Amino acid sequence: MENPVRMMKSMRPMIRIDDLDDPRLNAFRDLRDADLRGARSLFTVESQRVLERFLESGWPVETVLVEEDVQMRLQALLDRLDDAVPVYVTPNGALDAVSGYGFHRGALALGRRNPGAPKQLRLEEVCTRSTCTLLAADGVAHVDNMGSLFRNAACLGASGLLLGPGCTDPLFRKTIRISSGHVFRIPWKVADDFHETLQTLKAIDFKVIGLELSDVSHDIEHMTVAKKTIMIVGSEGDGLSPSTRALCDELVHIPGRGTMDQQESLNVAVASAIGLHELGRRSGR
Repeated sequence: MENPVRMMKSMRPMIRIDDLDDPRLNAFRDLRDADLRGARSLFTVESQRVLERFLESGWPVETVLVEEDVQMRLQALLDRLDDAVPVYVTPNGALDAVSGYGFHRGALALGRRNPGAPKQLRLEEVCTRSTCTLLAADGVAHVDNMGSLFRNAACLGASGLLLGPGCTDPLFRKTIRISSGHVFRIPWKVADDFHETLQTLKAIDFKVIGLELSDVSHDIEHMTVAKKTIMIVGSEGDGLSPSTRALCDELVHIPGRGTMDQQESLNVAVASAIGLHELGRRSGR
């Protein structure tokens, strides 16, 4: 039977590899974020759904490795890649042996870090909108939480994410996977000076709402809604930093059972989802 890769009517060449010791696959062995992030300025994309969103986004692609079934399902997107980008195709089930882990679901890619990538949040564009909701993170260090912030933003209508000091890298492999690829769909920016950026946005009528459980916060149900809003969540351990808290126009919390001193704060990902939902419900956005 003819090789299925050759049977596909493809506009660009696919490189079939049956020998899993082939040195062309070395780039996908023992992938570590720190190694890729350094001099190579790369990041890892894994799973068919995430790869699909990555390829749709226009981010720079270094190389792609897919199993046969995924190649056939994503043929149209793969055909749109520049011929200079190698696309390797292996037999079904081969990627476990190559990558050393099982989260790939038949699809891996390496992307190139690029300060001018298409989904960078451009504040000069945000500033011109009459209504806008931004989600901001102050010291969110856990990769699972960061990925969830992107997924929440996509689901609940935030226009973008603004990341402050102490935040984990949005392009770490697990963050990308947890985000379900929305790190390539939701505009985001790592602020060079987080507090100066907040002050700039406040000067053009953005209201800054801090989400935290404290003695000075009040029930989110009584939150004052503005046309342009930034909702900020803090770090997993300490919440908002004092300097960030000082810039907030309002501090709100999600009420739990019992008195204030008996309540436990919610996980930052859960809290951001509830906060964005309430903001959208109240504002009609």
